[in-house]
Amino acid sequence: MKTLTTELARSPASRYEAARCAYASPICPRTCLAWGKCFVLYAVVLVQLSSVSIASSQPADSEQLAHFEWVRTIKLSDPNGVHPDSLLISEIKSLDVGPDGRMLVVDLLGGQALLFGPAGELLVLLDPSVCHPGFEVRPVNARFLGSESIFLNNAGPWGYRFTSDGRCLGSVDTDYAMVVHSGFQDVDEQGDLFGLYRFPDKQVIRHMDTSGKTVSEFVLPPSAYPIAIDRIGMGGLVVDDSHIFYAGSVEREILKLTRDGTVVARMSHRSRWFRDVRKDLPDPKTDGTQAFVTASGALFGNTTLIVDLFELSSETLLVQYSNGSRGSGYQVFTKEGVVVAQELGVRHRFLHGSNGLVYRVVQPDLDDAGQLPNPYIEVYEFVVP
Repeated sequence: MKTLTTELARSPASRYEAARCAYASPICPRTCLAWGKCFVLYAVVLVQLSSVSIASSQPADSEQLAHFEWVRTIKLSDPNGVHPDSLLISEIKSLDVGPDGRMLVVDLLGGQALLFGPAGELLVLLDPSVCHPGFEVRPVNARFLGSESIFLNNAGPWGYRFTSDGRCLGSVDTDYAMVVHSGFQDVDEQGDLFGLYRFPDKQVIRHMDTSGKTVSEFVLPPSAYPIAIDRIGMGGLVVDDSHIFYAGSVEREILKLTRDGTVVARMSHRSRWFRDVRKDLPDPKTDGTQAFVTASGALFGNTTLIVDLFELSSETLLVQYSNGSRGSGYQVFTKEGVVVAQELGVRHRFLHGSNGLVYRVVQPDLDDAGQLPNPYIEVYEFVVP
């Protein structure tokens, strides 16, 4: 008998529903379920799908990128029969790449987390039930904790820890809480976790050990747009050995902070292509859902949003933008705040960046049998100007 995951993965309509959820969740994470039912902002979802969607199946070597050069295509496969069923991936919601090129892929709709080798061969299916039978497994994203272990965020109870080769170690610390957006979690060189957490009156960056137990935390400077910042699950967090970099979705500037929370620089380089937010979103609780939906649609259509932030190399950061009808874009900053590369008004979006490489997910078209093949991954290398 075919599993529910298999049926959903094969269905083009379900793939579309998954994509719709993927980009509804960043817009209004509190109103979207893991299966993709966002009832409040359907119209806004359609705007997002046009500007920040998964890349088309156009061949990578025909994509003319100003500062990135195509390196290879990775097709995900299971040559050794590791997966208990056929390897079917509905939607790559999360991608992390280790220093050795191994890849952690989380398929949100399919409810699976997979560890692949550098060439795309499936190494192991991360299965918490081995050491926690009976617990609900709803993976959201997974991160390498250095070269020693893997941390899996779960939408059910907390999350799970694995060895670097995928053997289950157990659940994370009960002190741990999942971040609202996977881009707001990073790992330092020691394998410790850092996450951004939002409360009604503040935003907190929390330092945690490898089990998820809190070590310390500090409060970020308040935003002029607290409702938009709270409701739009975009932006990013990067941690290195001496600083933390934070980018809020509607903020003009990237904050550079010391590890204890002192702001030491504000990084920004904006041309006429950029459009700043004019005012905060209305509060749906007091101003009504309709006012919130209308204002959200206007914001997404007429405002530049920071989609995510990556540590491209030990010296540089990659910032990606969505700008409504003006398309997407990116800038590469040095960690001192100098822009060394930018490309604005483009179609593509990268899902991950590290070690001088960026990765974008490509969803092929329907095959001759009317089935939707697994997505594959294109890898590009940053060409220093």
